[in-house]
Amino acid sequence: MSWWIKIDGQLLPTPDTCPITEYDLDSAATGRAESGYLFRERVRANLASYDLAWTSLTPEQAQLIRGALAPASFEVEVRFLGTTVTRTMYAGDRKWVPNFDRNGTEKWDLSCQLSEF
Repeated sequence: MSWWIKIDGQLLPTPDTCPITEYDLDSAATGRAESGYLFRERVRANLASYDLAWTSLTPEQAQLIRGALAPASFEVEVRFLGTTVTRTMYAGDRKWVPNFDRNGTEKWDLSCQLSEF
């Protein structure tokens, strides 16, 4: 596999890091009784959250990623545990850090979180 992440079919640069968190969503009825036992009503399992980080992006790469993250929601195809999974996600806050190499060439670092709908 020569790619790692696509958003709405657009191939993106491979992130430098991408810790993935999977979590369950419980209903408001979930809680503990006075006896101390948990009553759990799981609504959805294995929701995903990706903490993406890129370093030293060119302005063109940064613009490509920025455009891909702009819609309110999008389809993400990503490699996970040896397979490709597709999830409907949205982007949280995007943190952009400008930096310049020794020649004064503009580069950008980006970190953001993608969360599953």
